[in-house]
Amino acid sequence: MANSALTVANTNFNDIKTSLKTYLQSQSTFKDFNFEGSNMNVLLDVLSYNTFFQNFYLNQVASESFLDSAQLRDSIVSHAKTLNYLPKSDTSAKAVINIEISPANTPDNIVMPKYTEFTTSVESNSYTFTTNQGLTITADANGNYFANNVDVFEGEIVTELFQVNTANTDQRFVLSNPEIDTDSLAVKISTSSSDTSNAEWKSALSTVGLSGTSNIYYIVPAEGEKYELQFGDGVLGAPLINGNIVEATYRKCNANSANEASVFSSAASIQGYSNVAVTTVSAASGGGFAESNNSIKFNAPKALTIQDRTVTTDDYKTILKQQFNDIESINVYGGENTDPPEFGKVIISIDLLNADGIPNSKKKEIEDFVSLRSPLGISAKVIDPVFLFVDITSKVMYNPNITTKSDSEINSLVTTAINTHATATINEFNSKLRVSKLSAAIDAADTSILNSENSVLLQKKFTPTLNSNESVSLEFNNELLQELPDSSGIFADGTGTITSTLFTFGTLTGCNLRDNGNGVMQIVQQDGTSLTIQNNNIGSVDYTTGTVRLANFNVSTFIGDSIVVSAVPLNKTLSSDKNIILSYNNTPSITIVQERI
Repeated sequence: MANSALTVANTNFNDIKTSLKTYLQSQSTFKDFNFEGSNMNVLLDVLSYNTFFQNFYLNQVASESFLDSAQLRDSIVSHAKTLNYLPKSDTSAKAVINIEISPANTPDNIVMPKYTEFTTSVESNSYTFTTNQGLTITADANGNYFANNVDVFEGEIVTELFQVNTANTDQRFVLSNPEIDTDSLAVKISTSSSDTSNAEWKSALSTVGLSGTSNIYYIVPAEGEKYELQFGDGVLGAPLINGNIVEATYRKCNANSANEASVFSSAASIQGYSNVAVTTVSAASGGGFAESNNSIKFNAPKALTIQDRTVTTDDYKTILKQQFNDIESINVYGGENTDPPEFGKVIISIDLLNADGIPNSKKKEIEDFVSLRSPLGISAKVIDPVFLFVDITSKVMYNPNITTKSDSEINSLVTTAINTHATATINEFNSKLRVSKLSAAIDAADTSILNSENSVLLQKKFTPTLNSNESVSLEFNNELLQELPDSSGIFADGTGTITSTLFTFGTLTGCNLRDNGNGVMQIVQQDGTSLTIQNNNIGSVDYTTGTVRLANFNVSTFIGDSIVVSAVPLNKTLSSDKNIILSYNNTPSITIVQERI
């Protein structure tokens, strides 16, 4: 029965109770009743609590019913499942090793089976790496048995068996471990427990090209961050038969824990040979955690729109992120935007998790995957990312009268603020660093900071071939400051727009690169106000495009593992595009100044 004294919009406990009192007091039966301290007060508490709990429960149910507002992982992946989106799983760290086996005899070949184990440790924790394919190793001309550039992946190999019972219409094939790396999943089907043929079935991401006899399975997200296997119904994939045995083998991995592992040893003999030497080609990298809730919310709707085909650049990004869960950042653009243009190609630049660059084997795997989904006449080309580093110099003034912190503590706070801001704004494709916002982040690091003066340099690194003439092209991707030196060739602030770390030019030590202010690159020796030009024209610099080119560049030694070339940008907003990643170099120069007010 409707009653104007009863307010149904209240959700707070006290408001609900007050509303119930007001309603009861409006009735003639309880008009003069004292609700405080009476038994009726207890009953009102019970009614109010019940209403409050129902309000909360129904609100949560409504929130979990939509992908945008859902908070529970199970709710989010359930919505993703309806959009045919498979959230990325944990990823095994991968290393590349060379293996040398020294047998006492001279066999024709040595067979190294799939899932051969190698052990390593990171920070006193032991990890097992395994091969993902079998190898047959034959002796070389010198009688040595080498297997070079072998990929090994972190994780325990787990095999689960399910017996099909078609009488159980609710039967599901849910894998036990949430730490599965779905890339490693291999599914075999036997007709019965006595069948040893174990035909391997293939994973299907879509229904394109499937028939009722296709030996495929679908992997879908399940509750508890686990994964479930589903099979065909005779229309979209072959159905399972009563008594079939489903064998699922996969890696149970430790996400990023094994990254940086670099020393490996054979866990056991290989075909009975125990004298096995292992050398590392590249340390373990690429291990990562399963896709976050926010990432699933963002990517699942986009995966539905592309329908397993690639037309726009966003289509390529979405489908590749869905298929390859070790992609940290990706950019896609047309070949007509390259220099020189590559018409008819789509350029894909990828930065892998915990790795700089992408191996050739991975490039081919991605190109083959994309070729089946690209428009006719369009081919994909996967290239390495190029890193454009940002060097930050900051002078910070703070008032020591309003803080007990020391200069070193302020320095630490500023360093953290810079790191946090850089992580949130750059270190990926198509990113921007605005010096004004960087300054604001530094000023907000502590209430005692009065202001800061911040400047940035762009840096490129390259490793020249010693004692060899070579051409070098460096893309700074931003307009550069053009500054003219005085009549003696000295710049007002001591340095030009382009500078570099020191190297030896011929027999001349202490040399570095610089521009002359008119677009010409030089090799100079400079000590304060003393300048000696050793090569007056070693290349050019385009201040508008930010391109530096060196010709016949020949050095005999250099400091460090590369030559670092720095450039002063014209603008206070730095940006990157194409295959360039704007990356913070993590070596800020910070000066702390006390200013007592």
